[in-house]
Amino acid sequence: ISVISLVSTLGVTVGVMALILALALMTGLQQELRDRILGATAHVFVWKQGGIRDVRADADAIAAIPHVAGAAPAVLGKALVSSAAGEAFITIKGIDPALEPSVTNVGTAIRSGSLAALAPSDEDARPGIVIGVDLAKSLGVYDGDEVTVLTPQGTLTPMGVTPRSRRLRVVGQFQLGLFEFDSAYGFVSLPTARRLMNRDDVEVLEVRVDDIYR
Repeated sequence: ISVISLVSTLGVTVGVMALILALALMTGLQQELRDRILGATAHVFVWKQGGIRDVRADADAIAAIPHVAGAAPAVLGKALVSSAAGEAFITIKGIDPALEPSVTNVGTAIRSGSLAALAPSDEDARPGIVIGVDLAKSLGVYDGDEVTVLTPQGTLTPMGVTPRSRRLRVVGQFQLGLFEFDSAYGFVSLPTARRLMNRDDVEVLEVRVDDIYR
């Protein structure tokens, strides 16, 4: 009877230990995934009919609302990016390098280069683009290399509408920890995004709040 009691006690102990470990691992994994997803994108997207003309004024007005931690403009669109080693369909996101870190974690996710290098140093220099580390691997490019970005928003010519194409220089790489972002996102400056997407104004303001459950 004592042997059976000992085996039973050990079995219950091992079972409880396994349950506690499994719960701890699942809780930690859930928290990590949630933090990465919420860090890669804004909490709220604010749209304005007709476009946002005075970006700074509207961003400051939203940032002044209680419980708002930051606001930043953005231009979103799809594009085909290609290099000598490959090509991929990506999401182009035009950002303000000074305000974007207040709404996403891309500022702390930079592995090389910087967001400040997105704007060209002079009129003759090529605009910059910051891409994910997985996208850089698939394209076989490094900082300083050039890529071709092709967008469906075309230019009207005598031969019809032709897709808009532009050469950009890779000025940095980021790693947010999510394959969906690291392999399919490219950040450019707001003026570059407006030219690529053929848009006159910023279309959306991103907002981060201090408590998403409120």
